[in-house]
Amino acid sequence: MAEPDHSGHSGHRGRSRRRGGQGQRPRSPEALVAQGLRQVVERGRSLDQVLPELTGRAQPAHRSVIQAMSFEVLRQYETLVFWRDALLDRPLSSKGADVGMLLLVGLERLTGSKREPSRVVNAAVHAAREIGQNWATGLVNAVLRRAVRQIEAERTPLADAPPAVRARLPEWLFDRLAADWGEERAIDIGGQLATHPPMTLRVNAAAEEVDTYLARLAELSIEARRTPHARHGLTLLAPQDVERLPGFHQGLVSVQDEAAQLVVDLMDLSPGQRVLDACCAPGGKTLAMLDTVPSVEMTAVDVDVTRLARVQDNLERAGRHAELLCVDLASEPVDRPASFDRILADVPCSATGVIRRHPDIKRLRRADDIERLVVRQREILERLWPLLRPGGRLVYATCSILRRENVDQVVAFLRDHPDALAPAMDVDWGEQQAAGRQLFPEVDGHDGFYYAVLEKRVGDA
Repeated sequence: MAEPDHSGHSGHRGRSRRRGGQGQRPRSPEALVAQGLRQVVERGRSLDQVLPELTGRAQPAHRSVIQAMSFEVLRQYETLVFWRDALLDRPLSSKGADVGMLLLVGLERLTGSKREPSRVVNAAVHAAREIGQNWATGLVNAVLRRAVRQIEAERTPLADAPPAVRARLPEWLFDRLAADWGEERAIDIGGQLATHPPMTLRVNAAAEEVDTYLARLAELSIEARRTPHARHGLTLLAPQDVERLPGFHQGLVSVQDEAAQLVVDLMDLSPGQRVLDACCAPGGKTLAMLDTVPSVEMTAVDVDVTRLARVQDNLERAGRHAELLCVDLASEPVDRPASFDRILADVPCSATGVIRRHPDIKRLRRADDIERLVVRQREILERLWPLLRPGGRLVYATCSILRRENVDQVVAFLRDHPDALAPAMDVDWGEQQAAGRQLFPEVDGHDGFYYAVLEKRVGDA
Protein backbone atom coordinates (compact mmCIF):
# COMPACT_ATOMS: atom_id res chain seq x y z
CA MET A 1 0.00 0.00 0.00
CA ALA A 2 1.42 3.38 -0.99
CA GLU A 3 2.37 5.78 1.77
CA PRO A 4 -0.64 8.09 2.19
CA ASP A 5 -0.64 11.86 2.32
CA HIS A 6 0.25 12.93 5.84
CA SER A 7 -0.95 16.51 5.56
CA GLY A 8 -3.55 17.79 8.00
CA HIS A 9 -7.25 17.99 7.30
CA SER A 10 -8.67 21.10 5.73
CA GLY A 11 -10.55 23.62 7.83
CA HIS A 12 -10.94 27.35 8.48
CA ARG A 13 -7.78 28.91 9.84
CA GLY A 14 -9.04 32.32 10.91
CA ARG A 15 -9.61 33.15 14.55
CA SER A 16 -13.07 32.83 15.99
CA ARG A 17 -14.52 35.03 18.68
CA ARG A 18 -16.17 31.96 20.20
CA ARG A 19 -14.40 30.14 23.02
CA GLY A 20 -12.62 27.06 21.69
CA GLY A 21 -13.20 28.41 18.20
CA GLN A 22 -11.85 27.68 14.76
CA GLY A 23 -8.13 27.65 14.17
CA GLN A 24 -7.22 26.25 17.56
CA ARG A 25 -5.08 23.17 17.52
CA PRO A 26 -7.30 20.27 18.63
CA ARG A 27 -6.45 19.11 22.12
CA SER A 28 -9.52 17.33 23.47
CA PRO A 29 -9.57 13.52 23.17
CA GLU A 30 -12.76 13.65 21.09
CA ALA A 31 -11.31 16.04 18.53
CA LEU A 32 -7.99 14.22 18.27
CA VAL A 33 -9.62 10.80 17.91
CA ALA A 34 -12.03 12.03 15.23
CA GLN A 35 -9.23 13.48 13.15
CA GLY A 36 -6.96 10.50 13.72
CA LEU A 37 -9.57 7.97 12.68
CA ARG A 38 -10.10 9.79 9.40
CA GLN A 39 -6.44 9.06 8.71
CA VAL A 40 -7.15 5.36 9.21
CA VAL A 41 -10.49 5.14 7.40
CA GLU A 42 -9.82 7.45 4.46
CA ARG A 43 -6.06 7.41 4.02
CA GLY A 44 -5.26 3.82 4.89
CA ARG A 45 -2.88 4.53 7.74
CA SER A 46 -2.57 2.05 10.59
CA LEU A 47 -3.29 2.86 14.22
CA ASP A 48 0.36 2.13 14.94
CA GLN A 49 1.23 5.07 12.70
CA VAL A 50 -1.52 7.43 13.81
CA LEU A 51 -1.65 6.99 17.59
CA PRO A 52 1.84 8.34 18.36
CA GLU A 53 0.94 11.51 16.48
CA LEU A 54 -2.32 11.91 18.39
CA THR A 55 -0.91 11.19 21.82
CA GLY A 56 2.01 13.50 21.10
CA ARG A 57 -0.47 16.38 20.73
CA ALA A 58 -2.52 15.43 23.80
CA GLN A 59 -2.24 16.21 27.46
CA PRO A 60 -0.50 13.34 29.29
CA ALA A 61 -3.65 12.50 31.24
CA HIS A 62 -5.57 12.01 27.98
CA ARG A 63 -3.16 9.69 26.17
CA SER A 64 -4.55 6.38 27.40
CA VAL A 65 -8.09 7.65 26.84
CA ILE A 66 -7.28 8.52 23.23
CA GLN A 67 -5.89 5.07 22.60
CA ALA A 68 -8.88 3.35 24.18
CA MET A 69 -11.38 5.51 22.29
CA SER A 70 -9.65 4.92 18.95
CA PHE A 71 -9.68 1.17 19.45
CA GLU A 72 -13.31 1.04 20.55
CA VAL A 73 -14.65 3.17 17.70
CA LEU A 74 -12.92 0.87 15.22
CA ARG A 75 -14.12 -2.28 17.01
CA GLN A 76 -17.72 -1.05 16.83
CA TYR A 77 -17.33 0.88 13.57
CA GLU A 78 -20.00 -0.80 11.45
CA THR A 79 -22.74 -0.48 14.07
CA LEU A 80 -21.76 3.10 14.87
CA VAL A 81 -21.94 4.12 11.20
CA PHE A 82 -25.33 2.44 10.80
CA TRP A 83 -26.66 4.15 13.93
CA ARG A 84 -25.25 7.57 13.00
CA ASP A 85 -26.74 7.44 9.52
CA ALA A 86 -30.13 6.44 10.93
CA LEU A 87 -30.02 9.44 13.28
CA LEU A 88 -29.25 11.96 10.53
CA ASP A 89 -32.10 13.57 8.62
CA ARG A 90 -29.93 13.57 5.50
CA PRO A 91 -26.41 12.38 4.67
CA LEU A 92 -23.51 14.66 5.50
CA SER A 93 -21.81 16.40 2.59
CA SER A 94 -18.10 15.94 1.89
CA LYS A 95 -17.26 18.98 4.02
CA GLY A 96 -18.79 17.19 6.97
CA ALA A 97 -16.36 14.23 7.05
CA ASP A 98 -14.75 15.36 10.30
CA VAL A 99 -18.18 15.86 11.82
CA GLY A 100 -19.27 12.41 10.69
CA MET A 101 -16.32 10.84 12.46
CA LEU A 102 -16.89 12.98 15.54
CA LEU A 103 -20.46 11.67 15.73
CA LEU A 104 -19.10 8.11 15.77
CA VAL A 105 -16.83 9.06 18.66
CA GLY A 106 -19.77 10.58 20.52
CA LEU A 107 -21.97 7.54 19.97
CA GLU A 108 -19.25 5.23 21.22
CA ARG A 109 -18.80 7.37 24.33
CA LEU A 110 -22.55 7.29 25.02
CA THR A 111 -22.56 3.49 25.02
CA GLY A 112 -19.00 2.59 25.99
CA SER A 113 -18.13 5.04 28.77
CA LYS A 114 -19.51 5.78 32.23
CA ARG A 115 -19.72 9.54 31.67
CA GLU A 116 -22.98 11.37 32.07
CA PRO A 117 -24.69 11.64 28.65
CA SER A 118 -24.86 15.43 28.90
CA ARG A 119 -21.10 15.61 29.40
CA VAL A 120 -20.51 13.36 26.38
CA VAL A 121 -22.72 15.59 24.23
CA ASN A 122 -21.09 18.80 25.46
CA ALA A 123 -17.61 17.38 24.86
CA ALA A 124 -18.52 16.48 21.27
CA VAL A 125 -19.95 19.96 20.65
CA HIS A 126 -16.75 21.53 22.00
CA ALA A 127 -14.69 19.21 19.79
CA ALA A 128 -16.64 20.34 16.72
CA ARG A 129 -15.49 23.89 17.43
CA GLU A 130 -11.93 22.72 18.00
CA ILE A 131 -11.72 21.10 14.57
CA GLY A 132 -13.05 24.21 12.86
CA GLN A 133 -16.63 23.02 12.31
CA ASN A 134 -18.67 25.67 14.14
CA TRP A 135 -21.44 25.26 11.61
CA ALA A 136 -22.05 21.74 12.92
CA THR A 137 -22.35 22.37 16.67
CA GLY A 138 -26.14 22.40 16.54
CA LEU A 139 -26.18 19.24 14.42
CA VAL A 140 -23.83 17.38 16.76
CA ASN A 141 -25.90 18.43 19.77
CA ALA A 142 -29.20 17.37 18.17
CA VAL A 143 -27.99 14.03 16.83
CA LEU A 144 -26.34 12.91 20.05
CA ARG A 145 -29.29 14.01 22.18
CA ARG A 146 -31.56 12.01 19.89
CA ALA A 147 -29.27 9.02 20.49
CA VAL A 148 -29.53 9.56 24.26
CA ARG A 149 -33.33 9.41 24.05
CA GLN A 150 -33.13 6.19 22.04
CA ILE A 151 -30.78 4.62 24.60
CA GLU A 152 -33.06 5.62 27.47
CA ALA A 153 -36.08 4.16 25.64
CA GLU A 154 -34.09 1.06 24.63
CA ARG A 155 -35.08 1.70 21.01
CA THR A 156 -31.84 1.99 19.06
CA PRO A 157 -32.11 0.77 15.43
CA LEU A 158 -29.34 -1.85 15.69
CA ALA A 159 -31.67 -4.81 16.21
CA ASP A 160 -32.96 -4.28 12.66
CA ALA A 161 -29.51 -3.81 11.12
CA PRO A 162 -28.24 -6.09 8.31
CA PRO A 163 -26.26 -9.16 9.45
CA ALA A 164 -22.85 -7.68 8.55
CA VAL A 165 -23.60 -4.62 10.68
CA ARG A 166 -24.71 -6.75 13.63
CA ALA A 167 -21.47 -8.70 13.22
CA ARG A 168 -19.50 -5.41 13.25
CA LEU A 169 -17.67 -6.52 10.11
CA PRO A 170 -17.11 -5.11 6.62
CA GLU A 171 -19.55 -6.74 4.22
CA TRP A 172 -16.86 -8.55 2.22
CA LEU A 173 -15.40 -10.14 5.34
CA PHE A 174 -18.79 -11.09 6.73
CA ASP A 175 -19.68 -12.73 3.42
CA ARG A 176 -16.50 -14.80 3.50
CA LEU A 177 -17.05 -15.89 7.09
CA ALA A 178 -20.69 -16.73 6.37
CA ALA A 179 -19.63 -18.84 3.39
CA ASP A 180 -17.03 -20.62 5.55
CA TRP A 181 -18.95 -21.11 8.80
CA GLY A 182 -22.60 -20.10 8.24
CA GLU A 183 -24.33 -16.76 8.80
CA GLU A 184 -25.21 -17.17 12.48
CA ARG A 185 -21.70 -18.37 13.29
CA ALA A 186 -20.27 -15.40 11.37
CA ILE A 187 -22.37 -12.99 13.45
CA ASP A 188 -21.12 -14.65 16.63
CA ILE A 189 -17.49 -14.53 15.45
CA GLY A 190 -17.87 -10.85 14.63
CA GLY A 191 -19.22 -10.20 18.11
CA GLN A 192 -16.22 -11.95 19.64
CA LEU A 193 -13.89 -9.85 17.49
CA ALA A 194 -15.50 -6.66 18.80
CA THR A 195 -14.66 -7.44 22.44
CA HIS A 196 -11.71 -6.16 24.44
CA PRO A 197 -8.99 -8.85 24.41
CA PRO A 198 -7.50 -10.12 27.66
CA MET A 199 -3.87 -9.67 28.64
CA THR A 200 -2.27 -13.11 28.71
CA LEU A 201 1.20 -14.03 29.91
CA ARG A 202 3.51 -16.93 29.21
CA VAL A 203 5.68 -17.96 32.15
CA ASN A 204 9.20 -19.02 31.20
CA ALA A 205 8.97 -22.76 31.84
CA ALA A 206 12.72 -23.11 32.33
CA ALA A 207 12.78 -20.46 35.07
CA GLU A 208 9.69 -20.78 37.25
CA GLU A 209 6.54 -22.83 37.84
CA VAL A 210 3.26 -21.24 36.81
CA ASP A 211 1.73 -21.64 40.26
CA THR A 212 4.78 -20.00 41.83
CA TYR A 213 4.40 -17.01 39.53
CA LEU A 214 0.67 -16.85 40.31
CA ALA A 215 1.57 -16.53 43.97
CA ARG A 216 4.02 -13.71 43.19
CA LEU A 217 1.29 -11.85 41.32
CA ALA A 218 -1.11 -12.34 44.22
CA GLU A 219 1.41 -10.73 46.58
CA LEU A 220 1.16 -7.63 44.38
CA SER A 221 -2.66 -7.83 44.34
CA ILE A 222 -2.63 -8.73 40.64
CA GLU A 223 -5.39 -11.25 39.96
CA ALA A 224 -4.79 -13.91 37.32
CA ARG A 225 -5.96 -17.39 36.32
CA ARG A 226 -4.35 -20.23 34.43
CA THR A 227 -5.21 -20.56 30.76
CA PRO A 228 -7.26 -23.67 29.94
CA HIS A 229 -5.05 -24.98 27.12
CA ALA A 230 -1.58 -23.42 27.20
CA ARG A 231 0.42 -25.12 29.96
CA HIS A 232 2.48 -22.05 30.85
CA GLY A 233 -0.15 -19.37 30.29
CA LEU A 234 -1.82 -16.95 32.72
CA THR A 235 -4.62 -14.52 31.93
CA LEU A 236 -4.76 -11.34 33.98
CA LEU A 237 -8.21 -10.32 35.17
CA ALA A 238 -7.23 -6.69 34.45
CA PRO A 239 -4.45 -5.46 32.13
CA GLN A 240 -1.27 -4.28 33.83
CA ASP A 241 1.71 -2.20 32.90
CA VAL A 242 4.52 -4.67 32.21
CA GLU A 243 6.64 -2.69 34.68
CA ARG A 244 4.46 -4.13 37.45
CA LEU A 245 5.06 -7.72 36.36
CA PRO A 246 7.76 -9.35 38.50
CA GLY A 247 10.71 -10.55 36.47
CA PHE A 248 9.49 -9.17 33.14
CA HIS A 249 12.78 -7.49 32.25
CA GLN A 250 14.67 -10.63 33.23
CA GLY A 251 12.66 -12.78 30.83
CA LEU A 252 10.68 -14.56 33.54
CA VAL A 253 7.41 -13.78 31.80
CA SER A 254 6.28 -12.53 28.37
CA VAL A 255 3.03 -11.12 27.05
CA GLN A 256 1.61 -13.65 24.58
CA ASP A 257 -1.90 -14.75 23.65
CA GLU A 258 -2.83 -18.28 24.65
CA ALA A 259 -3.41 -19.41 21.04
CA ALA A 260 0.09 -18.30 20.07
CA GLN A 261 1.56 -20.27 22.99
CA LEU A 262 0.13 -23.56 21.70
CA VAL A 263 2.77 -23.75 18.98
CA VAL A 264 5.46 -25.01 21.34
CA ASP A 265 3.86 -28.37 22.05
CA LEU A 266 3.05 -28.85 18.36
CA MET A 267 6.71 -28.41 17.43
CA ASP A 268 7.68 -31.46 19.55
CA LEU A 269 11.13 -30.08 20.28
CA SER A 270 14.14 -32.01 21.58
CA PRO A 271 17.64 -30.86 22.61
CA GLY A 272 20.07 -30.47 19.73
CA GLN A 273 17.49 -30.16 16.95
CA ARG A 274 17.96 -27.58 14.22
CA VAL A 275 14.87 -25.38 14.22
CA LEU A 276 13.80 -22.73 11.70
CA ASP A 277 11.28 -20.08 12.73
CA ALA A 278 10.12 -18.58 9.46
CA CYS A 279 8.42 -15.12 9.46
CA CYS A 280 9.47 -14.86 13.10
CA ALA A 281 8.88 -11.22 14.08
CA PRO A 282 8.23 -9.96 16.69
CA GLY A 283 9.78 -13.08 18.17
CA GLY A 284 7.24 -14.30 20.71
CA LYS A 285 7.13 -17.85 19.36
CA THR A 286 10.91 -17.93 18.85
CA LEU A 287 11.40 -17.05 22.50
CA ALA A 288 8.73 -19.50 23.68
CA MET A 289 10.49 -22.37 21.90
CA LEU A 290 13.88 -21.40 23.31
CA ASP A 291 12.46 -21.01 26.82
CA THR A 292 11.00 -24.51 26.61
CA VAL A 293 14.03 -26.28 25.08
CA PRO A 294 16.98 -23.87 25.35
CA SER A 295 19.44 -26.24 23.65
CA VAL A 296 17.82 -26.31 20.21
CA GLU A 297 19.81 -24.65 17.43
CA MET A 298 17.45 -21.84 16.42
CA THR A 299 17.45 -19.88 13.16
CA ALA A 300 14.88 -17.09 12.99
CA VAL A 301 14.00 -15.42 9.69
CA ASP A 302 12.00 -12.33 8.74
CA VAL A 303 11.80 -10.13 5.66
CA ASP A 304 11.86 -6.86 7.63
CA VAL A 305 15.12 -5.80 9.28
CA THR A 306 13.30 -3.39 11.60
CA ARG A 307 11.04 -6.17 12.86
CA LEU A 308 14.09 -8.40 13.31
CA ALA A 309 15.48 -5.79 15.69
CA ARG A 310 12.40 -6.37 17.87
CA VAL A 311 13.15 -10.09 17.81
CA GLN A 312 16.67 -9.38 19.01
CA ASP A 313 15.34 -7.16 21.80
CA ASN A 314 13.02 -9.92 23.00
CA LEU A 315 15.81 -12.50 22.93
CA GLU A 316 18.22 -10.25 24.81
CA ARG A 317 15.62 -9.50 27.49
CA ALA A 318 15.35 -13.23 28.17
CA GLY A 319 19.02 -14.05 27.72
CA ARG A 320 18.38 -16.30 24.69
CA HIS A 321 20.24 -16.61 21.40
CA ALA A 322 19.19 -17.37 17.83
CA GLU A 323 20.73 -16.84 14.43
CA LEU A 324 18.73 -14.01 12.86
CA LEU A 325 18.45 -13.74 9.07
CA CYS A 326 16.77 -11.05 6.98
CA VAL A 327 15.43 -13.08 4.04
CA ASP A 328 12.40 -13.01 1.74
CA LEU A 329 11.33 -16.63 2.03
CA ALA A 330 9.28 -16.45 -1.15
CA SER A 331 12.37 -15.82 -3.28
CA GLU A 332 15.64 -16.33 -1.32
CA PRO A 333 17.37 -19.45 0.04
CA VAL A 334 17.86 -19.89 3.78
CA ASP A 335 20.04 -22.98 3.90
CA ARG A 336 20.84 -26.17 2.00
CA PRO A 337 18.09 -28.80 1.52
CA ALA A 338 17.17 -31.08 4.43
CA SER A 339 18.84 -28.77 6.97
CA PHE A 340 16.18 -28.56 9.66
CA ASP A 341 14.46 -31.02 11.98
CA ARG A 342 11.63 -28.61 12.77
CA ILE A 343 10.20 -25.64 10.88
CA LEU A 344 7.59 -23.16 12.06
CA ALA A 345 5.84 -21.55 9.07
CA ASP A 346 3.99 -18.71 10.77
CA VAL A 347 3.06 -17.22 7.41
CA PRO A 348 1.76 -13.73 6.52
CA CYS A 349 -2.03 -13.75 6.66
CA SER A 350 -5.14 -11.60 6.83
CA ALA A 351 -4.88 -11.43 10.66
CA THR A 352 -8.66 -11.75 10.82
CA GLY A 353 -8.37 -13.79 14.02
CA VAL A 354 -6.78 -10.89 15.94
CA ILE A 355 -9.05 -8.03 14.80
CA ARG A 356 -9.99 -7.19 18.38
CA ARG A 357 -6.30 -6.43 19.06
CA HIS A 358 -5.85 -4.62 15.74
CA PRO A 359 -9.30 -3.31 14.79
CA ASP A 360 -7.86 -1.12 12.03
CA ILE A 361 -7.51 -4.37 10.05
CA LYS A 362 -11.21 -4.04 9.21
CA ARG A 363 -10.57 -0.70 7.52
CA LEU A 364 -7.18 -1.48 5.95
CA ARG A 365 -7.71 -5.00 4.59
CA ARG A 366 -9.50 -5.48 1.26
CA ALA A 367 -11.21 -8.51 -0.25
CA ASP A 368 -8.65 -8.86 -3.04
CA ASP A 369 -5.83 -8.96 -0.47
CA ILE A 370 -6.78 -12.52 0.46
CA GLU A 371 -5.81 -14.16 -2.82
CA ARG A 372 -2.48 -12.33 -2.84
CA LEU A 373 -1.80 -13.60 0.65
CA VAL A 374 -2.76 -17.15 -0.33
CA VAL A 375 -0.27 -17.04 -3.20
CA ARG A 376 2.49 -15.77 -0.91
CA GLN A 377 1.72 -18.40 1.72
CA ARG A 378 2.06 -21.14 -0.88
CA GLU A 379 5.31 -19.67 -2.19
CA ILE A 380 6.75 -19.72 1.33
CA LEU A 381 5.60 -23.30 1.91
CA GLU A 382 7.22 -24.39 -1.34
CA ARG A 383 10.49 -22.77 -0.27
CA LEU A 384 10.45 -24.24 3.20
CA TRP A 385 9.47 -27.81 2.42
CA PRO A 386 12.82 -28.83 0.82
CA LEU A 387 14.61 -27.52 3.92
CA LEU A 388 12.87 -30.09 6.13
CA ARG A 389 14.64 -33.38 6.76
CA PRO A 390 12.81 -36.65 6.10
CA GLY A 391 11.00 -37.56 9.29
CA GLY A 392 10.95 -33.87 10.27
CA ARG A 393 7.96 -31.72 11.18
CA LEU A 394 6.67 -28.40 9.80
CA VAL A 395 3.97 -26.53 11.71
CA TYR A 396 1.86 -24.25 9.51
CA ALA A 397 0.29 -21.38 11.46
CA THR A 398 -1.83 -18.31 10.81
CA CYS A 399 -3.84 -15.89 12.93
CA SER A 400 -6.62 -16.09 10.34
CA ILE A 401 -10.14 -17.52 10.58
CA LEU A 402 -10.62 -17.84 6.80
CA ARG A 403 -10.65 -21.33 5.31
CA ARG A 404 -8.93 -20.11 2.13
CA GLU A 405 -5.75 -19.31 4.08
CA ASN A 406 -5.97 -22.28 6.41
CA VAL A 407 -7.45 -25.70 5.79
CA ASP A 408 -7.91 -25.11 2.04
CA GLN A 409 -4.27 -24.06 1.75
CA VAL A 410 -2.98 -27.12 3.62
CA VAL A 411 -5.24 -29.59 1.79
CA ALA A 412 -4.00 -28.23 -1.54
CA PHE A 413 -0.38 -28.56 -0.39
CA LEU A 414 -0.91 -32.15 0.73
CA ARG A 415 -2.52 -33.00 -2.60
CA ASP A 416 0.50 -31.67 -4.49
CA HIS A 417 3.16 -33.19 -2.19
CA PRO A 418 2.91 -36.98 -1.80
CA ASP A 419 5.84 -36.89 0.65
CA ALA A 420 3.78 -34.80 3.09
CA LEU A 421 1.26 -36.11 5.57
CA ALA A 422 -0.86 -34.40 8.22
CA PRO A 423 -1.09 -36.60 11.33
CA ALA A 424 -4.03 -36.17 13.69
CA MET A 425 -3.37 -33.56 16.36
CA ASP A 426 -3.98 -35.01 19.83
CA VAL A 427 -5.06 -31.77 21.51
CA ASP A 428 -8.11 -30.55 23.42
CA TRP A 429 -8.46 -27.17 21.73
CA GLY A 430 -9.86 -25.83 18.48
CA GLU A 431 -12.13 -27.50 15.95
CA GLN A 432 -10.95 -30.38 13.78
CA GLN A 433 -10.74 -29.58 10.05
CA ALA A 434 -9.97 -31.78 7.06
CA ALA A 435 -6.38 -30.93 7.97
CA GLY A 436 -5.30 -29.09 11.11
CA ARG A 437 -7.41 -27.37 13.75
CA GLN A 438 -9.13 -23.99 13.80
CA LEU A 439 -9.38 -21.81 16.91
CA PHE A 440 -11.95 -19.03 17.02
CA PRO A 441 -11.66 -15.92 19.20
CA GLU A 442 -13.26 -16.25 22.64
CA VAL A 443 -14.39 -13.55 25.03
CA ASP A 444 -11.79 -13.34 27.81
CA GLY A 445 -9.93 -16.14 26.05
CA HIS A 446 -7.62 -16.82 23.14
CA ASP A 447 -7.53 -15.20 19.69
CA GLY A 448 -8.43 -16.84 16.39
CA PHE A 449 -5.64 -19.10 15.09
CA TYR A 450 -5.12 -22.04 12.76
CA TYR A 451 -2.50 -24.78 13.10
CA ALA A 452 -1.62 -27.77 10.96
CA VAL A 453 1.18 -30.26 11.51
CA LEU A 454 2.92 -31.55 8.38
CA GLU A 455 5.47 -34.35 8.48
CA LYS A 456 7.84 -35.45 5.72
CA ARG A 457 7.79 -39.14 4.95
CA VAL A 458 11.10 -40.95 5.35
CA GLY A 459 12.48 -42.14 2.00
CA ASP A 460 10.60 -39.48 0.03
CA ALA A 461 13.01 -36.56 0.25
